[in-house]
Amino acid sequence: MSQQSATVGDVLSWRDLMDLPSGAAFEVVWGPVSVEDAGQAGAMQGVESVVIRPALAPSVVAAAMEGVPTELLPRADDTVDLLAARVGASAFLDDAHVLNRGNGKRGATGKRKRLNASAYPAPRRKSWSVVVIPEAVAPDGETVVGLYNYSAYGRLAADVRCAPMPMPVFSLGVQLWLAAHPFLDEECRRNPPTHCQLLFYYVLFGSRMGRHRDNYTVRHLRALLNGEESGGTSTSAGMENSQRLGSDVLLYTEGNAPMDFVFSFPPYSELDADIKSYVKRRALTARLSSGTLMIFKDVDDQFFCHEAAFNGQQKFAADGYRTCFVYRWCTSVKKFRMPPSCNFHSA
Repeated sequence: MSQQSATVGDVLSWRDLMDLPSGAAFEVVWGPVSVEDAGQAGAMQGVESVVIRPALAPSVVAAAMEGVPTELLPRADDTVDLLAARVGASAFLDDAHVLNRGNGKRGATGKRKRLNASAYPAPRRKSWSVVVIPEAVAPDGETVVGLYNYSAYGRLAADVRCAPMPMPVFSLGVQLWLAAHPFLDEECRRNPPTHCQLLFYYVLFGSRMGRHRDNYTVRHLRALLNGEESGGTSTSAGMENSQRLGSDVLLYTEGNAPMDFVFSFPPYSELDADIKSYVKRRALTARLSSGTLMIFKDVDDQFFCHEAAFNGQQKFAADGYRTCFVYRWCTSVKKFRMPPSCNFHSA
């Protein structure tokens, strides 16, 4: 195992320290939204998530970004086809196959297409985890490593991928964790996050994150409103929920094109409505720009859906992009083949 990969030991070395470093200073640039202000926008619940701008050491951010291949960054003379071909040829990204013309609902063909070679708006991903079980040779002769798993919604099990987390990515996560400490739940304050997905959004592709919840459904919202235990679930690749229930998510953004992160909510008269009829309001919209960190709270995932998209000002910028380091606290350990394939080992 490369010494440049972070391990669960690096995570645990921070656990329960009495005197944590002060971490990065920060300014709050959005949130939280009070119940009163949310009510004026039509929502029955406030937003606890916040966006801050931490004063990170430039060298920490630069070291994490240095691992991103230059071919994945758009250029001023790019076209949709040129960018799609270059991104599709990169071996850096997690491979993924998505349904043609939609997500399996009306209008979808049922056949799958390789996402990375397309101009589809879904973000491209790279998944990392701290090493939990060192690399070893499995009975079938494959070299595998034990990593925390977090799979995307609708992803085939064959497309679930993860690689050992480079130390610069872990170090960035630690600095973000220290800066976010005042806003984190008690468990998340105990140690840094264990998993990171790097998401790529491109203006040329009209990249966006569709409306969804990470760990909950309308059924869980109904239970929450009734004062019952909601629980969480995941239908991702048929695997159990990996993110620790109740934990926060850290979203750190770099890139030259800001995106709007929108919280949407059910109408008062239809709290169990389908998410397609959820309401969006400017008061519940956060701008994520270069150098900002969103602390996304679990309670907001229960009540609200969220989505993200470029605003109209960026739609003609060929070199416009946003990267987002998404850090989570995960619990489910799976075996993955070592690079370059990094795919789930089901044996």
